[in-house]
Amino acid sequence: MSIKLSRLIVAGKDAAGFLQGQTTADVNKLSFIDQKAEQQYGLSAICNRQGRVISLFWMIKINDETFHLLLPESLADKVQKHLTIFIFRSKVTITRDEPSSEDIATLPTSLTIPWIIDENSEEYVPQMLSLDLLLAINFKKGCYTGQEIIARMQYLGKHKRRLARIHSENATELQVNAKILNEKEQDAGTIVYSEGNDALAVIRLESKDQALKIQSPIQITHIWHDDEPENE
Repeated sequence: MSIKLSRLIVAGKDAAGFLQGQTTADVNKLSFIDQKAEQQYGLSAICNRQGRVISLFWMIKINDETFHLLLPESLADKVQKHLTIFIFRSKVTITRDEPSSEDIATLPTSLTIPWIIDENSEEYVPQMLSLDLLLAINFKKGCYTGQEIIARMQYLGKHKRRLARIHSENATELQVNAKILNEKEQDAGTIVYSEGNDALAVIRLESKDQALKIQSPIQITHIWHDDEPENE
């Protein structure tokens, strides 16, 4: 992993209800793309009022009153302050510390989480990151910040930009926010997160079958989009 993670502990009698009103996932039915059955952990996000992703986090349900949120260290303070604003009279505390080895062990081993950092926070709506296909959004749960916009986008039709895993022989080019160009030198996508010679990027679907590059050529090794017969 190329980023350092922090852990927010959301605890208290109202912890589950509080997170249910702030996050894209259903905290009582957590799941992820590599294990579709309900489990005690999964990917989720918090969004701003415009439906843009402030941060992703890996949510671990310890029990009904305790949740661990793993997220990039660069966004931990921002997310903690954002969530604290909405506590009001809820019986909830939010503290920050280091993830335990047990927490880290629940993370997927494949490159599937498009970690957002401070450089690209609030740049993408969830569907651009394919969070609906990564099972990080539950469209049947109640309201949360940004929910109306996110739901409206889901039912407008197919999405034009989706998350892809890419590979490059030149790892130095796989920088956050680096622009991907198509064979006509037009904008075809943007790097979201990288690990070594592989990265996750938001790709324009109209360009997915073209020759793509940053400066050196890149190859799409997987793309999460509406027409794929089966998700990984």
